[in-house]
Amino acid sequence: MASSEIEIVSESADQKPSNRNPNELQIIDIYSASAYGDFEKLRHFVENDGVSVSQPDGNGYYPLQWAALNNFADVVQYIIERGGDVNASDNAGQTALHWAAVRGSIAAADILMQNGARVEAADVNGYRAVHIDDRFSYDSACTSTN
Repeated sequence: MASSEIEIVSESADQKPSNRNPNELQIIDIYSASAYGDFEKLRHFVENDGVSVSQPDGNGYYPLQWAALNNFADVVQYIIERGGDVNASDNAGQTALHWAAVRGSIAAADILMQNGARVEAADVNGYRAVHIDDRFSYDSACTSTN
């Protein structure tokens, strides 16, 4: 996989089987809450447990990237209001705007750009969000303006 592509992280094979429903979402931290749009659990982690929205996970990905990828505009706005950096980049140099472009997440991209996301930010391979937008055949996720 090229380093400019977003990697899908799966659960570790060494985890013990449990009696839980395998189809049940496991929201265990701010990253999974952001990825699945669980606003209430995200708020709990941030407001009750004091977890920072500005720290990357073990793979270098930020909660804002997960929310942007899946177009959870309300979660994107909340993370920004709580100090999430719209221009924070992961180990591949990709920002939340890059991630929004992958899935054509227009609502999330609009919020990111309204809050100062740099459209011209390039990842380690020189790809900007609009390049990713074009590669995945989405229209205007990173070129819309209000």
